[in-house]
Amino acid sequence: MFKSYVVPSSETPGHSPIYRHPKYKSGTLDCEYPDIGTLYNLFTTAVKNYSKEEFLGSRRFFSETDSFGDYEWMTAADAAEFVNDFGSGLDNVYSTNAPGVNAATGQQPLGIFSVNRPEWLLSELAAFRSRRYSVGIIDAPSVLRAEADICSASIEVIVCSVDKIPRMLDRISLTPSIKVVISMDKLDCSRPTRWIQPFDKGTTEKLKIRAKSLGIVLLDIDEVIQIGRLNPTEPMPPRPFDICTLCFSSGTTGAQKGILSTHEAFVHSSKSAILAMPLHDSTYMSYISLFHIFDRYTIYALMFNHLRIGFYSGDNANLLDDIQLLQPTIMSIVPFVLNRIYDKVAAATVGSKGLVGFLSRKGFKAKIGRIRSGKGFKHALWDRLIFDKVAALFGGRVQIMVSGSAYLDPKVQDFFRVGLSCNLVQGYGQTEIMAGGTIQTADDISTANIGIPNPGVDICLRSIPEIGYNVTDVPCPRGELMIRAKNMFLGYYMDPEKTAEAMDGEWLATGDVAQINADGSFSIIDRIKSVIKIARLMWVEPTMLEAAYSRHRLVSSVFIYGNEHEREIVAVVVPNPDTFVPWARSTSRRPDANLAELCADKRVAISVADELRAYAILSEIPIIGIIGGVYLEPKELAQVDSEFVTSTLKVRRAVVSKHYMPVFEQLYKELDCNDDPTI
Repeated sequence: MFKSYVVPSSETPGHSPIYRHPKYKSGTLDCEYPDIGTLYNLFTTAVKNYSKEEFLGSRRFFSETDSFGDYEWMTAADAAEFVNDFGSGLDNVYSTNAPGVNAATGQQPLGIFSVNRPEWLLSELAAFRSRRYSVGIIDAPSVLRAEADICSASIEVIVCSVDKIPRMLDRISLTPSIKVVISMDKLDCSRPTRWIQPFDKGTTEKLKIRAKSLGIVLLDIDEVIQIGRLNPTEPMPPRPFDICTLCFSSGTTGAQKGILSTHEAFVHSSKSAILAMPLHDSTYMSYISLFHIFDRYTIYALMFNHLRIGFYSGDNANLLDDIQLLQPTIMSIVPFVLNRIYDKVAAATVGSKGLVGFLSRKGFKAKIGRIRSGKGFKHALWDRLIFDKVAALFGGRVQIMVSGSAYLDPKVQDFFRVGLSCNLVQGYGQTEIMAGGTIQTADDISTANIGIPNPGVDICLRSIPEIGYNVTDVPCPRGELMIRAKNMFLGYYMDPEKTAEAMDGEWLATGDVAQINADGSFSIIDRIKSVIKIARLMWVEPTMLEAAYSRHRLVSSVFIYGNEHEREIVAVVVPNPDTFVPWARSTSRRPDANLAELCADKRVAISVADELRAYAILSEIPIIGIIGGVYLEPKELAQVDSEFVTSTLKVRRAVVSKHYMPVFEQLYKELDCNDDPTI
């Protein structure tokens, strides 16, 4: 069965036909939820429909034991009261001549600076109440990233967790637009939270004095709510074409860009998502940074129906504990996190020795066969014996898991479908389209693809002949993924040139290379700017190779490098300490050597290169993808230098290549590739 709908006679020279969701062949969603035009309208509708239901949950913190308790819940009606009072308070603390007022719309930005917690989402909704728009602020990866974003967006008022306040006061000269700082945590320390724990009344009082000396008004969120109650203002709800958020990109290929979205675009994206995968009475774990679009996209999509949002406790070390306590029914996740969990869980089950390994492999084979034959995700025997324990890691109630942001290894996807007894689907999106591009349907059990167009989203491919991808390619058309939809961004903040570069008429040029599979699904096969040309005019797709090599038992991560003067690729390999150290000690016959010493041992590096070459052949990696030489790096790239990765953990290839260039040059000298007369 062909999964996508092909618009008849829609192909043009150099472009494939237009593809749409088969249930929405017109490409529009105007008849779906016609009364919801803004995210604020979506929220108030949800409050009306589910006012007494649990809405936002967080774990109580006990300062006496430095530990977390159970989840405590705020109803939708409670959230609405908070948003109204806090929004009214914001009206009172904003100045009328704020530096960040958008000249075209008269709107003001509200900065939000913290990890995921109920106050993050409530602050955004309170901003919407008076036509303001949110600007998420994040620490990583640059030490000055937060200040640069605040300054760029001309933020006057910022809501943050208390731990951010000392930093903000220290660097206030870098953010001259800031006039008001609002703490999410009570400054009298009367409500214990993880963030207020290091403070006491004495230290917060000093913060107030210092803020005053700098001309900054420092309040906490409860004080602003009280101001709002004493001086109530009428809501001024946003219009569909108003700005709802300014989101700074992670900067994979260079300096980050500010991406402006309207309410209309964000509503279309979230509406499209819930139509693609109808879900009701969901419990959702929010831990992927709300600074990014992905988590908010999912939250607002699920808000079309009853939704319980449980926020993680703010510490990644507690994440699995939070999940097991919350028992979510739906989770968004990124491959980086899945891969780390897979490495540990698979090693203890299908990769282990003895009876447990034997039973796990037998059970996996039985379950994956059952899933692929359409008989469902559960198996009475093997779940009870093996896989209920895997599902319990995620609370035991997950009904659907959605992966996005990067390539997901089919082996990992199938493992969690078996282990969680539910479907793990892949989707595709960018901030420029509010995350909503494609997704696999809930009953799609295929792998190595990103599904089909979301409802109300048009997709086609554009040939890129200069790097060998064409829509006429056989058997699968290939080219740059192009997207057209109502969820298109308004533009890059104060950068019309880059906005124009990103668009081809009505179409967003994503920069990702895709192919249309025989079943009508799409697969991302490359990124235009990450393609490496090596000697003999051969092209290498580094991200796909890195994902493949990272599945080797000795490897944690891989960075591939090549250039047009060399016939082979080389790599920086970060070993998996758990498996690498005992193997390398045996290989080098140095039983007491530590990780750093083993990585510095040239004999070990040569052995790792041999292992990866053998692995490449067994894994059917193309010859041009076989690694010629290896440099062993004992630290993860983000630990070597925080600038090596973006805030979404994507590698900045140009930055990493520049840093390791002396290493690559030495590897090529050792390979003696430059003397090959055939190049």
